[in-house]
Formats: sequence, C-alpha cells, structure tokens
Amino acid sequence: MIIIRVFLLIAFVTVAAAQQNVTVQTYKESKTYTYYGCYNETTEIEGSDHSRALSGGANQVKQGEMTVPMCLDFCNNGENGTHYRYAGLEWARECWCAQSIAGISAKLDDSECNFPCEGNNSLACGASLKLSVYRMSSAAAVRATITPALLASFVSAMAAFASF
Repeated sequence: MIIIRVFLLIAFVTVAAAQQNVTVQTYKESKTYTYYGCYNETTEIEGSDHSRALSGGANQVKQGEMTVPMCLDFCNNGENGTHYRYAGLEWARECWCAQSIAGISAKLDDSECNFPCEGNNSLACGASLKLSVYRMSSAAAVRATITPALLASFVSAMAAFASF
C-alpha cells in the first residue's frame, strides 16, 4: 500500500511539473482577428464597478474544449449576428466578446497569459484574471459592417442613380 502511495505521489509531482513547464504560443492564424495582448481583468480593481474588461457583449465557457479559434469564431458570429471587435480568453476555458475593452484594463507582459487552452494545450488562453485579447482587424471590421440589407440598399440606390 505504501508503494502505491509513493508511486501516485511521484506521478502527481511529475504531471504538475510538466504542466508548469508547458510553453504556450499566441494564435496567429486568424484572418479576422489579430493578437492584441495580455490584459488584466477589471472585476477586482479597487474603485471599479466590478465590470469585466470585456463587458456588454457575449461569453461562453467550454470546459475541456476551448480553443482560440473557437472563441474567435464565437465572437465573430455572435448573438444576433453581432461581430464583436474584441475577443478574450481567460482561465483556459472562458471566451469573452465585446465592442471595446475597459480603459482601466492594463496591458501586461504576454508571459502572464500562460494558461494553455483546455482544447489545445499549445495555445495561450489567458490566466487567472488575465485575458489573451484579440482585436478584429480593420478590413474584417469593414466587412462585418456591410450587412446583406445594407448591400441591397446600396445596389438599389446605384441602380436608381444609373437610370438618370
């Protein structure tokens, strides 16, 4: 029985040490979002109203599944077709989307966002009260504002103008 306990203790220490030595990368494959930096969460900043760094948008938690592409896709194709400008990952499993980032959220060294994503342990998904933040690129933001209804109105106006 003692041998089993010693073996389990060694296995636990080995796994814990391996997790601490994991090097995570920032995701750079998106055509819609670019990495903006590691930012602190604002819920516990003294004098704040306890709102989040990325508030007023949408969020989802995918325990054991979250990846950066999953979060970016969620924020780009948000609730009611909203294309959120900012996407942030926190605690390795949380995705937060918003149109702006709180002014009291400070940019941190990228190494502080060191939790591996639960769905892909080679990529960074924030940390405890720290967000790996991505911002929609300018070209993607322009494409997001051109809705089918807006395009139809434009085409209709151009057709009416051309008939003069």
